[in-house]
Amino acid sequence: MRVDRLRGPARLPRAAGAAGAAGAAAAVVALAATAAACGPNNDAYVALQNTMKSHITTQDHRPVGSVSCTPHVHGTMRGETVHLRCQVDFADGTSYTANAAIHDQNSGGTHNRPDTYSWDSPPPT
Repeated sequence: MRVDRLRGPARLPRAAGAAGAAGAAAAVVALAATAAACGPNNDAYVALQNTMKSHITTQDHRPVGSVSCTPHVHGTMRGETVHLRCQVDFADGTSYTANAAIHDQNSGGTHNRPDTYSWDSPPPT
């Protein structure tokens, strides 16, 4: 189950007083955290963004402030490759746009293999 697929209003037990309201709020937060962790993986585009930020910062020695990729791909089908455009903003204020791809390696007889990512290298400094 994923949070973005829930339908209808949440039904919580009736709370008594401020302590009950705090308990109900904590239940909503716990439900959201639990639901977000369910399922096969997190959103594919978020994992790509995090991988790009880490790799470019550590391997290319260019501190990245943020990465934003579109479209927002929530998952991939077996053997599918999804193409995205990613805006990479460096800590020094410069940026570049990269073509990127997420490839689901699970096809045929293979199962539970991680997605692979690829993207255009940053331009020289």
